[in-house]
Amino acid sequence: MNRNKKGGMPEVTRATYKSVKKYDRKQFSDFCQIIYGYGYEDGRASVPGVDIEAIYQAIDNTKGIGPKTSEKLKEAISPLFTKEDEQ
Repeated sequence: MNRNKKGGMPEVTRATYKSVKKYDRKQFSDFCQIIYGYGYEDGRASVPGVDIEAIYQAIDNTKGIGPKTSEKLKEAISPLFTKEDEQ
């Protein structure tokens, strides 16, 4: 099953529908994973990334958060964004 030229979901034709009806459990599981992957890719591409510097700036500008607490928050948040970038 190929994706449409526009990058949208693949078109489910009558032939695709008939072939899916004949799938065994493993084939259907693989088919569902492919469809899920398309949705995941499209969803991830549609959401703009978060700028970690903007988050740090918002933390620094928040009343009641001092330099020590700000540094602790930055240390806790920083690993979360480095893991996301590596994927």
